[in-house]
Amino acid sequence: MTDEELRRQHFAQWLNEQLQQRQWSQGKLVVQSGTSDDGRLSSAAVSRYSTGKMLPDVVSCQKIARALSLPIELVLRKAGSLAPLPGETDWMQRLLDDLAYAVDAGQLSEEGRLVITVQIHRERRLQELERRINSSFKEGQ
Repeated sequence: MTDEELRRQHFAQWLNEQLQQRQWSQGKLVVQSGTSDDGRLSSAAVSRYSTGKMLPDVVSCQKIARALSLPIELVLRKAGSLAPLPGETDWMQRLLDDLAYAVDAGQLSEEGRLVITVQIHRERRLQELERRINSSFKEGQ
């Protein structure tokens, strides 16, 4: 199986789990994805995503995120459009070390430090949300 096929299967499994958790049909996902026919996912596209025949593009990921009330970053990561988050310990330690070095060396302004800190907190919340979603699904089985 190619990497592309594995990504499609992984996304299909994740999407189907999300629908099952909500007790939604594919049709319900279509309806929840937009306010008008032009703004919604098509039934054919949802079918292709849920069977692993196709990965959603960025616009479709936005519609899926909106329908499922999930952060767009999470859906983009699941679809392979964004790189997966590295392990929290390695990622966090590396970031903190780099940040400390930049501050000590005078290479980082206060504004830059604040921007990085906000991003760290955002990524951490995204990781926590993904863990909660995964654990609540496992508990529901």
